[in-house]
Amino acid sequence: MSCDNGSARAVVILAVLLTAVSILAVFKGAVRINFFAMSEVEREILFYVRIPRVLLAGLVGSALAFSGVLFQYVMKNPLADSFTTGVSASSAMGAVIAIMLGLGVVTPLFALAGGITGLVAVYRIASVRGRVQPITMLLAGIVISTFSSATISFMKFLSDDAVSSIIFWLMGGFQSASIRKDAVLGIVILLSILILRRDYLSLDIICFDDTTAVSSGVSVEKLRRKAFFVAALLTAFSVGYAGIIGFVGLIIPHILRLLRFVRASELVPLSLLGGAFFMIMNDLIARTILAEGQELPVGIITSSIGGLFFLYLLIKRKKELYYFD
Repeated sequence: MSCDNGSARAVVILAVLLTAVSILAVFKGAVRINFFAMSEVEREILFYVRIPRVLLAGLVGSALAFSGVLFQYVMKNPLADSFTTGVSASSAMGAVIAIMLGLGVVTPLFALAGGITGLVAVYRIASVRGRVQPITMLLAGIVISTFSSATISFMKFLSDDAVSSIIFWLMGGFQSASIRKDAVLGIVILLSILILRRDYLSLDIICFDDTTAVSSGVSVEKLRRKAFFVAALLTAFSVGYAGIIGFVGLIIPHILRLLRFVRASELVPLSLLGGAFFMIMNDLIARTILAEGQELPVGIITSSIGGLFFLYLLIKRKKELYYFD
């Protein structure tokens, strides 16, 4: 009961923080909006720029944090997320192909195809007799990321006209936010929650060895495939709409575990809220940290924070990298 009360309190706290930072992000920026005396220009900025952008930032943060939880459960590795497993890079490769072909409308579908391809490759490389080896998984993720980055660089070399837009898009950001994108990504997240809503206990069980999970009635391979597909789906649409934004799926779930929220029924809703809060806050910083209305790509901020956090985990918790905690 106390654990349930603790998670309920955490949900309330995160919901309050998310609401506060969302309101601040909507009204703060290069153009300050006075809610009580808005001009016509300010009203258009509010409804056609700020609100869609804040919504997209929150949804991408939720999607990436949720995918990180799934990767960590299925791979039994606290360092697994869409960035470290190479799924983000392979999704970006698919998206860049769509951009080069002038197929911007179906960019998320190309990103999904690239993400699933990269994920399958990482899983097959990291699997030894049906078990995923954590260190091998990280090395496989590096290989896939390197290959995807090389392919992206080659495509940039071939496409002089689109190279600047591709480079800026790859750094991550929400400049192209729209209500349509918000609606699509919101539906994807909702469907992902519904697909896995009855599998929370099974996700907890597969943290143990496969023999224990099977004896408990869990269809391990079926659950892994389902979770992998959902994680790739969430990552692909996030990358397709916002570019590469790394380490969100690593930072948020890990902080929650440090706070003793270890069950899937707790981690999933808290990660959704925590990821949204983290991303909106970072996007607000990206829009306001530079002078004269200049904007810093949000991917630079999250990668800087995530790189330091990743280094901390490697130094302080290196003995635990072979185990899921």
